This record gives sequence, structure tokens and C-alpha cells, in this order.
Amino acid sequence: MVNGITLKSVQKKLAVAAAAAGLVMAFSGQAQAASYYQSTSDGCASVNGSYNYWQVTTGYDTNWDFTIWDNCADGKGAGLYTTYQKWENGGWNYHGYTKLGSDSNGANGTPGYANGSGHSVRDVKLYVCFVGDGNSCVALF
Repeated sequence: MVNGITLKSVQKKLAVAAAAAGLVMAFSGQAQAASYYQSTSDGCASVNGSYNYWQVTTGYDTNWDFTIWDNCADGKGAGLYTTYQKWENGGWNYHGYTKLGSDSNGANGTPGYANGSGHSVRDVKLYVCFVGDGNSCVALF
């Protein structure tokens, strides 16, 4: 104990301050970013890149930047797809599988790209799939 201050009381004050700081960050609408890699079960289609989002009045604004690889010369293209809900006309509307980008060149070493942004969305899910084959889709997150 130094001048009436114990180590335990200092630790308690620091813990309370850290918890309060965490609450501020949790509700401040700070941008969240993550990097992802995923492939189909056979490895013939894969994507890697980043997805960012931040809270706005109606849901979230987003942006993404992905590289798409068609790793097999099997005649199937690789694609990055999304499902989401968008605030439109005063309500949430569901949007089913939407292609964001693809690489349909076979295993030639030239990737495809998908980059863009979304506004006022929620419940966003990203998938790597063979182009046109919803049964092949694997979720990125």
C-alpha cells in the first residue's frame, strides 16, 4: 500500500476503465474489416480478399476486394456470390444469390476480381461457388 492505494484497487479501477472503453468501441459504429480465404470442397474454385463494413442509420455500408481463382480446367467457372437484405422503399428486401465477380478461364493462372461497395444492407453472406451451381457454394463467413 502506497499513500492509501493498494495494488488491488488500482487493478479494479483499470478493469472498470477498460470495460468502459470496450463498450464505447462496441457501440461507436467503428469500421470492421476481415480477410477471408475459402474454396469449394474440391478446391477447384477459390477466393481470397477483404470485406469491410460499418454501421449507418439503416443497416451497414460495406466494401470488398476479392481475387477469384478457377483452379481446375474442368469447364466450370469460379464465382464470388452474395445474399443480403437491403433497405429499399422503407423496408428490408431480401436479395438471393447475386454474382459479384467470376473467373471462368479455367486453370490458366489469370484470376478474376470482385470489388465494390454496398449501402444500407444487413445479413450479408459471401460464398465461393462454381458459376451457375448453387449446390457447390461454400460460405466465407
